[in-house]
Amino acid sequence: MEKGVYRRVLVIGKYALKFPRLRNLFAGLRCNRWEREMWQYWRPIFGWKNLCPVCFSDPLGVLVVMPRALQPVTFQDVVNATSGEHDYYPDITAETKPEDYGRVGGHVLALDYGLPDEDLVFERRAYYESKKP
Repeated sequence: MEKGVYRRVLVIGKYALKFPRLRNLFAGLRCNRWEREMWQYWRPIFGWKNLCPVCFSDPLGVLVVMPRALQPVTFQDVVNATSGEHDYYPDITAETKPEDYGRVGGHVLALDYGLPDEDLVFERRAYYESKKP
């Protein structure tokens, strides 16, 4: 089981299951809820194609299920996926660290685009609201 600061990731077959870590429970729940919101609400508005799909998520943030991704990817893979012909505006909330990206179906996608801090979520939500078409 992979272990991040806010969440644990359990890979089973072709899926990755993300759970909040007990030591950072509320931040982990918030990360899961934000990934759900990004996928279900903001992605359709902005047409982002560089987010890893959320196959299942609960409203409380206890679980997010995504397709299993192949790693590692290089920094150049990340740059290519987030710029050039794939330049998305506004930008997504993922960092540009290669370990936060992976290949799903031959495409390099952001695997970790959750936000742990409540203030960041409010700020980012307001930013996206201001950029809505």
